[in-house]
Amino acid sequence: MDSHSADAAEDDSWPTAQLVAEATRWVDRDHYPWVAEVVFTDAGGVRHSIIDKTPLFWDDEDVPEADAEFPVPLYLYAVVLERDLPGDRIRVAIDHRSVNDEGYGEFIVEAHQVIE
Repeated sequence: MDSHSADAAEDDSWPTAQLVAEATRWVDRDHYPWVAEVVFTDAGGVRHSIIDKTPLFWDDEDVPEADAEFPVPLYLYAVVLERDLPGDRIRVAIDHRSVNDEGYGEFIVEAHQVIE
């Protein structure tokens, strides 16, 4: 069992799902690691923006090229906090301590936006 699996067995907050999102632009390519903006829309129709370094969004081999055409689909690791909310919704927390532009890390999203 690798260390991540051992951690997962002991920690219920280990990411168990992926939230469908998309990278929309490079924010900073002058410094390494690069910084990208990733967005998704919650169940209320509010678009959330997370701006952070590429290692939080991609493995090294998956980082888009500097001249990539945006948007680029991706998945944000998330922890499902509450299922079966009214309207087929799920409450999730985004992994990696990422927060949106308002400082929130928990969101209610449509169930179809989450892959478990």
